[in-house]
Amino acid sequence: MTHPSEAQERTRKYPFVNMRISDHSILDTIEGRHNCKLCDRSRKFFCYNCYIPVGELEGALPRLELPLKIDIIKHKKEIDGKSSAVHAAVLAPEHVRIHTFPDIPDYREEPGVVLIFPSATALTVPQLFERNVQLQIGDNYGLPKGHHMGTMLRRRMDEVEVQDPNLKDQVSPKKKWTLENLPIRRAVFIDSTWNQSRGIYADERVRGLRTVVLQNRLSQFWRHQRGSPRWYLATIEAIHQFLLEVHINAWGLNSGYRGLDNLEITEGFHQLAAPLTIETSIEDVGRVSPYNGQYDNLLFFFANMYDLIHKYYDHNELIAYRRPI
Repeated sequence: MTHPSEAQERTRKYPFVNMRISDHSILDTIEGRHNCKLCDRSRKFFCYNCYIPVGELEGALPRLELPLKIDIIKHKKEIDGKSSAVHAAVLAPEHVRIHTFPDIPDYREEPGVVLIFPSATALTVPQLFERNVQLQIGDNYGLPKGHHMGTMLRRRMDEVEVQDPNLKDQVSPKKKWTLENLPIRRAVFIDSTWNQSRGIYADERVRGLRTVVLQNRLSQFWRHQRGSPRWYLATIEAIHQFLLEVHINAWGLNSGYRGLDNLEITEGFHQLAAPLTIETSIEDVGRVSPYNGQYDNLLFFFANMYDLIHKYYDHNELIAYRRPI
Protein backbone atom coordinates (compact mmCIF):
# COMPACT_ATOMS: atom_id res chain seq x y z
CA MET A 1 0.00 0.00 0.00
CA THR A 2 1.04 3.62 -0.29
CA HIS A 3 0.43 6.47 2.08
CA PRO A 4 -2.53 8.72 1.15
CA SER A 5 -0.18 11.69 0.89
CA GLU A 6 2.59 9.80 -0.89
CA ALA A 7 2.84 12.48 -3.55
CA GLN A 8 3.37 15.23 -1.02
CA GLU A 9 6.79 16.22 0.17
CA ARG A 10 7.54 14.99 3.68
CA THR A 11 10.49 14.96 6.04
CA ARG A 12 9.90 11.49 7.46
CA LYS A 13 9.71 8.10 5.83
CA TYR A 14 6.29 6.48 5.84
CA PRO A 15 7.02 3.13 7.54
CA PHE A 16 4.42 1.01 5.74
CA VAL A 17 5.19 1.98 2.16
CA ASN A 18 5.27 -0.99 -0.26
CA MET A 19 3.90 -3.37 2.39
CA ARG A 20 1.04 -5.67 1.42
CA ILE A 21 -1.52 -4.01 3.67
CA SER A 22 -5.04 -3.99 2.29
CA ASP A 23 -6.76 -0.69 1.64
CA HIS A 24 -8.05 0.34 5.06
CA SER A 25 -9.92 3.45 3.94
CA ILE A 26 -13.18 1.62 4.75
CA LEU A 27 -12.37 2.25 8.41
CA ASP A 28 -12.52 5.99 7.78
CA THR A 29 -16.08 5.70 6.50
CA ILE A 30 -17.51 3.98 9.57
CA GLU A 31 -19.94 6.21 11.42
CA GLY A 32 -21.39 5.47 14.82
CA ARG A 33 -21.10 2.21 16.71
CA HIS A 34 -22.62 -1.25 16.42
CA ASN A 35 -23.55 -3.92 18.91
CA CYS A 36 -21.44 -7.07 19.02
CA LYS A 37 -23.58 -10.01 17.96
CA LEU A 38 -22.06 -12.18 20.70
CA CYS A 39 -22.03 -9.94 23.79
CA ASP A 40 -24.25 -7.05 22.61
CA ARG A 41 -21.70 -4.43 23.72
CA SER A 42 -21.41 -1.26 21.64
CA ARG A 43 -18.23 -1.20 19.53
CA LYS A 44 -16.71 0.81 16.65
CA PHE A 45 -14.72 -1.59 14.43
CA PHE A 46 -14.54 -4.84 16.38
CA CYS A 47 -15.40 -6.24 19.78
CA TYR A 48 -12.27 -6.30 21.88
CA ASN A 49 -13.86 -8.84 24.23
CA CYS A 50 -15.14 -11.32 21.63
CA TYR A 51 -12.52 -10.56 18.94
CA ILE A 52 -14.95 -10.28 16.03
CA PRO A 53 -15.70 -7.40 13.62
CA VAL A 54 -18.98 -5.56 14.02
CA GLY A 55 -21.44 -3.88 11.71
CA GLU A 56 -20.46 -3.42 8.08
CA LEU A 57 -16.94 -4.72 8.74
CA GLU A 58 -18.25 -8.28 9.08
CA GLY A 59 -16.80 -10.11 6.10
CA ALA A 60 -14.91 -6.99 4.93
CA LEU A 61 -11.63 -7.44 6.82
CA PRO A 62 -8.53 -9.29 5.60
CA ARG A 63 -8.16 -12.74 7.17
CA LEU A 64 -4.71 -14.18 7.74
CA GLU A 65 -3.34 -17.70 7.89
CA LEU A 66 -0.27 -17.95 10.11
CA PRO A 67 2.37 -20.70 10.07
CA LEU A 68 2.00 -21.36 13.81
CA LYS A 69 -0.22 -20.63 16.80
CA ILE A 70 0.07 -17.35 18.70
CA ASP A 71 -0.93 -16.99 22.36
CA ILE A 72 -1.05 -13.57 24.00
CA ILE A 73 -0.96 -13.25 27.77
CA LYS A 74 -2.50 -9.94 28.68
CA HIS A 75 -1.93 -8.26 32.02
CA LYS A 76 -5.23 -7.55 33.75
CA LYS A 77 -4.36 -3.85 33.97
CA GLU A 78 -4.00 -3.53 30.21
CA ILE A 79 -7.01 -1.66 28.80
CA ASP A 80 -8.74 -3.91 26.26
CA GLY A 81 -9.77 -1.09 23.96
CA LYS A 82 -6.23 0.27 23.70
CA SER A 83 -4.33 -3.00 23.25
CA SER A 84 -2.93 -3.73 19.78
CA ALA A 85 -2.90 -7.45 20.67
CA VAL A 86 -6.60 -7.63 19.86
CA HIS A 87 -5.82 -6.81 16.21
CA ALA A 88 -4.13 -10.19 15.81
CA ALA A 89 -7.07 -12.11 17.27
CA VAL A 90 -9.54 -10.28 14.98
CA LEU A 91 -7.47 -10.68 11.80
CA ALA A 92 -6.18 -14.23 12.40
CA PRO A 93 -8.88 -15.82 14.58
CA GLU A 94 -7.94 -19.41 13.76
CA HIS A 95 -4.37 -18.95 14.94
CA VAL A 96 -4.47 -16.42 17.77
CA ARG A 97 -5.92 -16.62 21.26
CA ILE A 98 -5.73 -14.17 24.16
CA HIS A 99 -5.56 -15.01 27.86
CA THR A 100 -5.77 -12.61 30.79
CA PHE A 101 -3.21 -13.30 33.49
CA PRO A 102 -3.36 -15.23 35.81
CA ASP A 103 -5.95 -17.30 33.90
CA ILE A 104 -3.48 -18.86 31.46
CA PRO A 105 -2.69 -22.37 30.16
CA ASP A 106 0.07 -24.50 31.63
CA TYR A 107 2.60 -24.68 28.80
CA ARG A 108 5.11 -26.91 30.60
CA GLU A 109 4.02 -30.14 28.92
CA GLU A 110 3.32 -28.76 25.45
CA PRO A 111 6.13 -29.33 22.92
CA GLY A 112 7.34 -26.63 20.52
CA VAL A 113 6.30 -23.62 22.62
CA VAL A 114 8.52 -20.54 22.93
CA LEU A 115 8.10 -17.33 24.91
CA ILE A 116 9.05 -14.05 23.25
CA PHE A 117 10.99 -12.51 26.12
CA PRO A 118 14.60 -11.25 26.49
CA SER A 119 15.83 -13.59 29.21
CA ALA A 120 19.48 -14.36 29.97
CA THR A 121 19.25 -17.57 27.92
CA ALA A 122 17.12 -16.22 25.08
CA LEU A 123 17.76 -17.60 21.60
CA THR A 124 17.31 -15.73 18.35
CA VAL A 125 14.97 -16.92 15.61
CA PRO A 126 17.88 -17.91 13.30
CA GLN A 127 19.25 -20.07 16.11
CA LEU A 128 15.94 -21.91 16.29
CA PHE A 129 16.45 -22.72 12.63
CA GLU A 130 19.92 -24.11 13.36
CA ARG A 131 21.84 -21.17 11.90
CA ASN A 132 25.18 -20.46 13.53
CA VAL A 133 24.29 -17.03 14.87
CA GLN A 134 25.63 -15.11 17.83
CA LEU A 135 24.45 -11.93 19.52
CA GLN A 136 26.94 -9.07 19.29
CA ILE A 137 27.01 -8.28 22.99
CA GLY A 138 29.83 -8.04 25.48
CA ASP A 139 30.20 -9.47 28.96
CA ASN A 140 27.02 -9.14 31.00
CA TYR A 141 25.26 -7.95 27.82
CA GLY A 142 27.35 -4.79 27.89
CA LEU A 143 25.77 -3.63 31.12
CA PRO A 144 27.66 -2.09 34.06
CA LYS A 145 28.53 -4.35 36.96
CA GLY A 146 25.59 -4.85 39.26
CA HIS A 147 22.93 -4.57 36.57
CA HIS A 148 20.80 -7.62 35.90
CA MET A 149 18.86 -9.14 33.01
CA GLY A 150 15.82 -7.03 33.75
CA THR A 151 17.62 -4.03 32.30
CA MET A 152 18.56 -5.85 29.11
CA LEU A 153 15.68 -4.23 27.27
CA ARG A 154 17.51 -0.92 27.34
CA ARG A 155 20.41 -2.34 25.36
CA ARG A 156 20.32 -2.58 21.57
CA MET A 157 21.48 -5.90 20.18
CA ASP A 158 22.56 -7.15 16.82
CA GLU A 159 23.21 -10.59 15.36
CA VAL A 160 26.00 -11.87 13.17
CA GLU A 161 26.32 -15.22 11.44
CA VAL A 162 29.62 -16.86 12.30
CA GLN A 163 31.53 -19.44 10.35
CA ASP A 164 32.85 -22.57 12.02
CA PRO A 165 36.52 -22.80 10.94
CA ASN A 166 36.26 -26.58 11.08
CA LEU A 167 33.53 -26.50 8.41
CA LYS A 168 35.28 -24.05 6.10
CA ASP A 169 35.56 -26.46 3.21
CA GLN A 170 32.32 -28.30 3.86
CA VAL A 171 28.84 -27.55 2.60
CA SER A 172 26.27 -28.24 5.30
CA PRO A 173 22.96 -29.52 3.92
CA LYS A 174 20.04 -27.16 4.47
CA LYS A 175 16.95 -28.60 6.11
CA LYS A 176 13.73 -28.33 4.17
CA TRP A 177 11.15 -26.66 6.38
CA THR A 178 7.41 -27.23 6.04
CA LEU A 179 4.38 -26.09 8.01
CA GLU A 180 4.51 -29.44 9.78
CA ASN A 181 8.15 -29.50 10.93
CA LEU A 182 8.82 -25.92 12.04
CA PRO A 183 10.90 -25.77 15.23
CA ILE A 184 8.12 -23.68 16.83
CA ARG A 185 4.50 -24.75 17.10
CA ARG A 186 3.26 -21.97 19.37
CA ALA A 187 4.71 -18.59 20.34
CA VAL A 188 3.63 -16.83 23.53
CA PHE A 189 3.68 -13.03 23.79
CA ILE A 190 3.19 -10.93 26.91
CA ASP A 191 0.97 -7.88 26.42
CA SER A 192 1.87 -5.51 29.25
CA THR A 193 4.31 -2.86 30.35
CA TRP A 194 7.90 -3.98 30.81
CA ASN A 195 7.61 -4.02 34.62
CA GLN A 196 4.39 -6.02 34.48
CA SER A 197 5.89 -8.51 32.05
CA ARG A 198 8.58 -9.54 34.51
CA GLY A 199 5.88 -10.48 37.01
CA ILE A 200 4.17 -12.69 34.42
CA TYR A 201 7.50 -14.25 33.44
CA ALA A 202 8.00 -15.31 37.07
CA ASP A 203 4.95 -17.61 36.81
CA GLU A 204 6.08 -21.25 36.79
CA ARG A 205 3.73 -22.08 33.90
CA VAL A 206 5.77 -19.95 31.51
CA ARG A 207 9.16 -19.53 33.18
CA GLY A 208 10.42 -22.90 31.96
CA LEU A 209 9.72 -22.14 28.29
CA ARG A 210 12.50 -21.51 25.82
CA THR A 211 12.75 -17.76 25.35
CA VAL A 212 13.32 -15.94 22.07
CA VAL A 213 14.54 -12.39 21.48
CA LEU A 214 13.67 -10.46 18.32
CA GLN A 215 15.84 -8.34 16.11
CA ASN A 216 15.67 -4.64 17.00
CA ARG A 217 13.12 -2.63 15.07
CA LEU A 218 12.01 0.93 15.78
CA SER A 219 8.43 1.07 17.00
CA GLN A 220 5.89 3.18 15.14
CA PHE A 221 3.50 3.11 18.11
CA TRP A 222 2.20 6.57 18.95
CA ARG A 223 1.42 5.86 22.61
CA HIS A 224 4.30 6.74 24.92
CA GLN A 225 5.38 4.28 27.61
CA ARG A 226 7.49 5.93 30.26
CA GLY A 227 11.06 4.63 30.42
CA SER A 228 10.86 2.44 27.32
CA PRO A 229 13.27 2.82 24.38
CA ARG A 230 12.09 3.47 20.83
CA TRP A 231 12.52 -0.19 19.84
CA TYR A 232 10.09 -1.44 22.51
CA LEU A 233 7.45 -2.69 20.08
CA ALA A 234 3.69 -2.65 20.40
CA THR A 235 2.41 -6.22 20.69
CA ILE A 236 1.09 -6.35 17.12
CA GLU A 237 4.42 -5.04 15.82
CA ALA A 238 6.28 -7.71 17.80
CA ILE A 239 4.04 -10.47 16.41
CA HIS A 240 4.62 -9.19 12.86
CA GLN A 241 8.39 -9.01 13.43
CA PHE A 242 8.50 -12.53 14.88
CA LEU A 243 6.52 -14.05 12.01
CA LEU A 244 8.64 -12.12 9.53
CA GLU A 245 11.82 -13.61 11.01
CA VAL A 246 10.33 -17.12 11.18
CA HIS A 247 9.14 -17.03 7.58
CA ILE A 248 12.41 -15.72 6.15
CA ASN A 249 14.48 -18.29 8.02
CA ALA A 250 12.17 -21.09 6.92
CA TRP A 251 11.36 -20.16 3.34
CA GLY A 252 13.44 -17.14 2.37
CA LEU A 253 12.73 -13.57 1.25
CA ASN A 254 11.30 -12.59 -2.14
CA SER A 255 13.94 -10.43 -3.83
CA GLY A 256 11.25 -8.14 -5.24
CA TYR A 257 9.55 -7.40 -1.91
CA ARG A 258 10.21 -3.81 -0.83
CA GLY A 259 8.04 -3.66 2.28
CA LEU A 260 11.03 -3.78 4.61
CA ASP A 261 12.65 -0.65 3.23
CA ASN A 262 11.21 1.82 5.75
CA LEU A 263 10.56 -0.44 8.76
CA GLU A 264 13.86 0.57 10.38
CA ILE A 265 14.96 -2.91 11.40
CA THR A 266 18.54 -3.32 12.59
CA GLU A 267 21.21 -3.90 9.93
CA GLY A 268 21.93 -7.34 11.35
CA PHE A 269 18.48 -8.48 10.26
CA HIS A 270 19.16 -7.49 6.66
CA GLN A 271 22.59 -9.15 6.71
CA LEU A 272 21.09 -12.41 7.90
CA ALA A 273 18.25 -12.20 5.38
CA ALA A 274 20.55 -11.48 2.41
CA PRO A 275 21.69 -15.09 1.81
CA LEU A 276 18.06 -16.23 2.07
CA THR A 277 16.82 -13.89 -0.67
CA ILE A 278 15.25 -15.76 -3.58
CA GLU A 279 14.39 -14.62 -7.12
CA THR A 280 10.75 -15.47 -7.73
CA SER A 281 7.51 -13.91 -8.98
CA ILE A 282 6.52 -10.69 -7.23
CA GLU A 283 2.95 -12.02 -7.23
CA ASP A 284 3.83 -15.18 -5.33
CA VAL A 285 2.30 -15.00 -1.84
CA GLY A 286 1.92 -18.71 -1.10
CA ARG A 287 2.04 -19.86 2.52
CA VAL A 288 5.52 -21.35 2.14
CA SER A 289 6.74 -19.10 -0.65
CA PRO A 290 9.57 -16.61 0.07
CA TYR A 291 8.35 -13.75 2.22
CA ASN A 292 6.36 -11.32 0.16
CA GLY A 293 4.16 -9.60 2.72
CA GLN A 294 2.13 -12.63 3.79
CA TYR A 295 1.63 -11.24 7.33
CA ASP A 296 1.63 -7.51 6.61
CA ASN A 297 -2.12 -7.28 7.09
CA LEU A 298 -1.57 -7.86 10.79
CA LEU A 299 -0.85 -4.13 10.71
CA PHE A 300 -4.20 -3.31 9.03
CA PHE A 301 -5.72 -1.49 12.02
CA PHE A 302 -2.34 -0.30 13.28
CA ALA A 303 -1.47 1.45 10.00
CA ASN A 304 -4.90 3.06 9.84
CA MET A 305 -4.57 4.49 13.34
CA TYR A 306 -1.01 5.63 12.56
CA ASP A 307 -2.35 7.58 9.59
CA LEU A 308 -5.14 9.09 11.68
CA ILE A 309 -2.75 10.16 14.46
CA HIS A 310 -0.41 11.77 11.93
CA LYS A 311 -3.30 13.59 10.33
CA TYR A 312 -3.77 15.61 13.51
CA TYR A 313 -0.35 15.56 15.17
CA ASP A 314 3.16 16.42 14.05
CA HIS A 315 5.29 13.26 14.10
CA ASN A 316 8.28 15.10 15.53
CA GLU A 317 6.23 16.53 18.39
CA LEU A 318 4.89 13.21 19.66
CA ILE A 319 6.85 12.02 22.71
CA ALA A 320 6.67 8.38 21.61
CA TYR A 321 8.85 9.14 18.57
CA ARG A 322 11.35 11.17 20.56
CA ARG A 323 12.34 8.33 22.87
CA PRO A 324 16.01 7.31 22.98
CA ILE A 325 17.19 4.71 20.50
